[in-house]
Amino acid sequence: MHLLIIGGSGRTGKLIIESALQANHTITALVRTPSSLTPNPNLTIIQGTPTAASSISTAITSSPQKPDAVIVSLASLRKTDSPFAAPVSPPTFMTDVHRLLLAEMQNRGISRLITISAVGVGDSNPNVFWPMRMVLNKSAMAVGFKDHEGVEELVRKAGRENGLRWTLVRPCMLAGGEDGGEVLPIKIFGERGEGAGWMPSITRRSVADWVVGVALDGVKGEEWIGKTPVIAN
Repeated sequence: MHLLIIGGSGRTGKLIIESALQANHTITALVRTPSSLTPNPNLTIIQGTPTAASSISTAITSSPQKPDAVIVSLASLRKTDSPFAAPVSPPTFMTDVHRLLLAEMQNRGISRLITISAVGVGDSNPNVFWPMRMVLNKSAMAVGFKDHEGVEELVRKAGRENGLRWTLVRPCMLAGGEDGGEVLPIKIFGERGEGAGWMPSITRRSVADWVVGVALDGVKGEEWIGKTPVIAN
């Protein structure tokens, strides 16, 4: 199968590419800096930005094989690596990217989308343990979470109106350090995080492995179409 990865140069995006390549699939990755990725015969690297429709179109058409699925692993840029740092990206960065991406996908007849969102977005917010919920809602992180909500609205609408087969993955607190940690067993706390408890976490490598499985495994993938699974280790 062939995947298009948007956000492939990020910490989780690189692990998604690694996992898919290990499973002998082909990938196109749209990145701003091609040197951030390790060359591979099964990896086509397209330099560009997901905020430009022309870059997305080039990424989709760069391979003879149309993508079977698109995976989005984007995050708003901040002044530092701290999740509490002030954002650098526009407040609707991810929403704007998805608006362009969904239009290009519809034009090209691509219907499968997996986007990495976050627990605390949308209807999962009330199930976040209250001290953390206050942090998510009142700190600089709130800008990114509101942007994720804009993404979810667009994606759900495309599902209703255009037949988009979507999955919005809501991982709990990302862990694993610089190398992403290990692939550990996954626990799924419904679509809204019921019963997740206090500060559950998940390694980035576990997220990557699970997302690739949803994209490439027919049975597993169908199970999560039109859903927002909350995942943790």
